[in-house]
Amino acid sequence: MGKRLTLAASIATLLTLSASLLSGCGETLTASDPSSVADEDMLREFVDEDGIFDDMGPYEAGTVAAGGTGERDVIDPLTFWRHVTEWDRQVDVSFDPQTGIANVTVQRDVWGVLHILDEGMVEYEKGFHHSGLRYATFVKDEDWEPPQGGDGGEGAQGDGPHRFRHGPWELTEISGFVGESDTLTVAIEQIHVQSLTVDLTIDDPLDLMAVPDEVPTFQLGEDVTVTVYGAPEGAFMFLHTRHWKSPFQHQGGGTYEGTWTVERPGRHCAWIEAMAHDTIYDSDYPEDTLVWGMPYVVEGEDEIE
Repeated sequence: MGKRLTLAASIATLLTLSASLLSGCGETLTASDPSSVADEDMLREFVDEDGIFDDMGPYEAGTVAAGGTGERDVIDPLTFWRHVTEWDRQVDVSFDPQTGIANVTVQRDVWGVLHILDEGMVEYEKGFHHSGLRYATFVKDEDWEPPQGGDGGEGAQGDGPHRFRHGPWELTEISGFVGESDTLTVAIEQIHVQSLTVDLTIDDPLDLMAVPDEVPTFQLGEDVTVTVYGAPEGAFMFLHTRHWKSPFQHQGGGTYEGTWTVERPGRHCAWIEAMAHDTIYDSDYPEDTLVWGMPYVVEGEDEIE
């Protein structure tokens, strides 16, 4: 008769075998570092909750008037709006333990329906999918301690809230946002942002901006003018802040201009949306849109949200 092992002996044998297998696998099998998991969760929380990373604004604005021409085209649009049916955000974090730097890539997918109502009260629907992208860099302060009585969130060494910090992680660089429809023919060459305190030109919204020095910072109540260059003639152009959407005025030669007044302190993102003419006027043409997003800060009371 073969030898029967007790339960305790069997467990001991399995543990010995497991240890042997792990020791022979080099770096292929390693235990998770609990601090790395906590850091990644903290960065994801920052991205999910802070207004400077907002990327849903263009999809949350209400109905937009197209005006109607009184002339029958394939569609003679009176108004249109979007309805989001599904969205997904993926935050990829890459740590460099030697430098304490975390590089973050944020990918956003939005699905929904574009509704177009024409002069004859006929409604057209076009499904859309937009994929979006932005980047950020964080640096970890190894000497950071949570404020006394705090919960480890915003704040540094008990000296009050810090605009770009979450726990030991400080945001040091951030890009704008680019969102593109599956069908894309429209393009933007450049935008110019100007106010009493800001004069900024953006050629590529995915270029990283140093935080806080290169992030546009406005004063409460300041008027901001955005000029867009290189958009196609006949495109629909919109300037977005959260829950608000306004058409740009065509200046000719592929140049469009719009203005808004900053009225809410804190960290935000504004968007420029370029929509191809036939997206609204041709029932058979697919949704064709490009979105550029710009992070910005408004200083004033209750600045830290």
